[in-house]
Amino acid sequence: MSISRRAYLSVATLAASSMAVAKTSGAYGLEYVTSGLGLTQSDSKSWQVLASDLEVITVTDTSVAFTWATYAPGVQTAYGFIKPTVPSDERVLLGPADSTQLELVHEGYSESGYHHVVIDGLEPGREYRFECWSHNCRAVPSLNITMSKTAPEKTGVVSTLPALEGAHLATFALTNDTHIGKPNHDGIRIGNLGLSSGPGEQPFASMQLQGLVDTVKAAGLDTLVINGDCTDSNRPEEYDELIRVLDTFGEFGKNWFVTRGNHDVHPPGLPNINGFRGRGIRKGKTAVPDYFSQRLVPTQQHWSTRVGEVRLIGVDTAEFGYAGGRINERQMRALRAELADDPERPTILFAHHPFTQDAVRSHFGGEAFMVEAQQAKIFQEILAATPGAKGVFAGHTHRSRRGIADYGDTDFCERGAALGYPGGYTQIRVHTDGYQISYHRTTTPQSLSWSTKTRWSMFGLEPEFMLGKISDRNYVNFFKNKVPL
Repeated sequence: MSISRRAYLSVATLAASSMAVAKTSGAYGLEYVTSGLGLTQSDSKSWQVLASDLEVITVTDTSVAFTWATYAPGVQTAYGFIKPTVPSDERVLLGPADSTQLELVHEGYSESGYHHVVIDGLEPGREYRFECWSHNCRAVPSLNITMSKTAPEKTGVVSTLPALEGAHLATFALTNDTHIGKPNHDGIRIGNLGLSSGPGEQPFASMQLQGLVDTVKAAGLDTLVINGDCTDSNRPEEYDELIRVLDTFGEFGKNWFVTRGNHDVHPPGLPNINGFRGRGIRKGKTAVPDYFSQRLVPTQQHWSTRVGEVRLIGVDTAEFGYAGGRINERQMRALRAELADDPERPTILFAHHPFTQDAVRSHFGGEAFMVEAQQAKIFQEILAATPGAKGVFAGHTHRSRRGIADYGDTDFCERGAALGYPGGYTQIRVHTDGYQISYHRTTTPQSLSWSTKTRWSMFGLEPEFMLGKISDRNYVNFFKNKVPL
């Protein structure tokens, strides 16, 4: 029996714990599910479906994306063992918040019972009222984070992001924690329990990454950054699969880029490096092959590239024998020189581990889970002295959370994972006056189905930690000084 440390820490951060989540299958017919729940046919006719788990997952300056799920009558959400969804119709009503009228802006049907609807053509910086419906049942939120007094899912009002007025410089995609080779999404291995791929199905981590690649390509983007924990346990076959999938997107070092995460320096096949395992590696008693360096990027070496007029820098914060982050002196000097060579250049940086004390205080893993405190301080001071250093994006925690810098005004943000709920990527659109951050779900049918399953990870508690507020997932960071062209 084992439970991954990350899964444990995620739920512990919410001051909750549980042991397992049942395996699931996909959507069932309504009659099948209601009979299994002991409900009569008249019950199902009178209530029809339960529309729940409403989320306003994406907001941009001109669009909004709604998701919800339909369950059989009488199903209890938000926590517990996994509940199968049922097929249903879907309707979205929307209108300006200052209007008394809502218009039908979308009508469709979901065989899976998982509903993902994107509404385009909206006005920047404007409030809209909305309602999402299935079978004459209005969709409602179920997670605490979506039921707060100010959450759009609770108020029924969403604001589009303000428009950036400056010249467009670059747009690219970011994701993290792909964990290729991971056997169970929730890290649980207790007999037949745990969320994993079914017999004959493509391994879920590979399916999620391939779906993400296809979704990003369909969005017209040609640059993708994978920000650490590319593999689950540093095995050669995991790198083979990672590169195979990413090569369908484009060329390494031109179209797709990677940073190293702590899972990419694990002893091959081991789920973690906690306790004696980490000590053995640090003392040189346990040798760990460096496949990441052989196949992708050398150890403790940053990379730099240009997308349009924007500089992207990937930082290696992984160190053998540690779950938390480290940056050695050689890499720190190289980063300082890189930034000093063109300090005004608009620059976005990527590192697997978070840097700030805000991240430390808000996560049960504490300092040992983040970049070492003194190195984090030096790194932030370098950025604070670099006018062009606009933002730093991390993974590792698998959550969406916008943080606060300890030094300077660089934007620090953690982004949700690719391998499961909420399952998607971040679009970063940079202009001369700021950048827009928006989180987008992977929209392939297989991935949307997987989202319905992994929404129940750790008895449904883990999504409370992963989703983040709408302002963590989607926001505009206005620059204090406009970038000169």
